[in-house]
Amino acid sequence: MPGPVFPDIPSKPPGPAELLRRHGLRPRKSLGQHFLRRPEAALRIVEAAALPPHETVVELGAGLGILTWALSLRFRRVIAYELDEKLLSVLRKENFLPSRVEIRRGDILRLDYAALRREVGRPLILFGNLPYYLSSRLLYRLYELHELFEAAVFMFQREVAERLLASPGGKNYGLLSVLTSLLTEARRLMLLSPGEFYPPPEVASAVVKLVFRREFLPEGIFRLLKVAFSRRRKKLLRNLATVWPEEAIREAFRDLGLAENIRAEAVGPEVYLELARRLEVHEPVQKGKKDLPGGSI
Repeated sequence: MPGPVFPDIPSKPPGPAELLRRHGLRPRKSLGQHFLRRPEAALRIVEAAALPPHETVVELGAGLGILTWALSLRFRRVIAYELDEKLLSVLRKENFLPSRVEIRRGDILRLDYAALRREVGRPLILFGNLPYYLSSRLLYRLYELHELFEAAVFMFQREVAERLLASPGGKNYGLLSVLTSLLTEARRLMLLSPGEFYPPPEVASAVVKLVFRREFLPEGIFRLLKVAFSRRRKKLLRNLATVWPEEAIREAFRDLGLAENIRAEAVGPEVYLELARRLEVHEPVQKGKKDLPGGSI
């Protein structure tokens, strides 16, 4: 990693076990809290991201500040959101982060990303160590708002990363795989063992970099994919026919060379894109229903 951009280099932060002990706290399982243990690991992540020192980056989930600290060595401004009031209190009392870091309370599932984009004045660059229980929901929301973002560097449990990067036909391939392929250039930067976190999770984690594409997608692509993967044991045609006219679907399948018994996990991202373009001209047979029973992200 190149030398720090700024002369006022903050001292290394204490480890999470020490910080929690000092303040009489324990990790909250309900929030999926697994904190990076070592500043060196955080520096590796920032280096691997290979992003130039833009004016601002946004961290989703500051935790106990180890990644926040590493980001402050590289970027001119860091806006770090944290939901847990007790962790916010620790960060403010310990005061190991420089003034270019702004700590804000916020639920990352409910942030006004459009307002944040306007505040920053450019597409957003995101970093974060994402809890397993909200990774998929957050990604789906970010993908819906994809025009607001330039890049994201996230730590996921390895299983989530494998779903994002999966190819058609594999067991991990699904809705988020398709959206990741269509909306981003995605690659895995590194694996992190459970021992890199406190408390250690049960599985390894992966750092994934997403660079957002500047491409227009059909308005109906999100709905189509939710319907397509809503019942994985059913044939794709049967899933889609719960929303669109069956004859229109059969015609689209013939034109695209799709077998009528094909399942959702066997269809590639570009084919889904073309399906969405063809079906968006047809009036849904279930007007006003955006989600199907059994649908998941």
